Amino acid sequence: MHLAELSRRSGVSVPSIKFYLREGLVPAGVPVSARKAEYSDQHVRRLRLVRAMLTIGKMSVAQVRDVLAVADDPAFTRHERLGIAQYMLPPHVEAPAEDAEERAAWDEMRALIRDELRALGWRFQDMAPALDLLTQSVVTLRDLGYKASVEHLRGYAKAIHPMAETEYATIGEYEQIEEAIEATVAYTVLVEPVLLALRRLAHEDVSSRLHYGDGDGAADDDGGEHTA
Repeated sequence: MHLAELSRRSGVSVPSIKFYLREGLVPAGVPVSARKAEYSDQHVRRLRLVRAMLTIGKMSVAQVRDVLAVADDPAFTRHERLGIAQYMLPPHVEAPAEDAEERAAWDEMRALIRDELRALGWRFQDMAPALDLLTQSVVTLRDLGYKASVEHLRGYAKAIHPMAETEYATIGEYEQIEEAIEATVAYTVLVEPVLLALRRLAHEDVSSRLHYGDGDGAADDDGGEHTA
């Protein structure tokens, strides 16, 4: 297919495709003349992956290049190829400086959280960015005087793990590595707002039941209950 057809099938504009080609994010097509090249389904898959990482994943061009380098290297396993994509996704949290006063407390909390999750049988790299994100949240809650026991995380962990199993069962259906990485990015980024929204709705429901009792709240126009 020519460039215009590649753009139509991938949903990526021609100027964007040319930019991706210049940056080495997409392999060059097969030249058919001085100014034209032929492209294949492989280019369609790669373009969709690049677009997902840049627009959905909010990665930088350099980060996308790193992910693609691993994706194209047969020395890496499928697990490692999917993992590098997830590790590049924001947000990224920086630990306090080595000489900072709060660094010792940070390291202690990070180790406690890591050990608590591994006690559940979870396997993950010690350098996992999500471990830093989790540490920051617990440390911040404690610094503000709120309850945030490491043991309390166990309930969240047990609830979230089946969701991950369901998502990765779906991702496993994508045999092409480009499509599998794209699905990993999409499920990681786009499902997180779904979980956030459901949690907030659940908070509203629990608060309503605590304050009004089951079925005693003031119904809104749709048959639900007004919050206090």
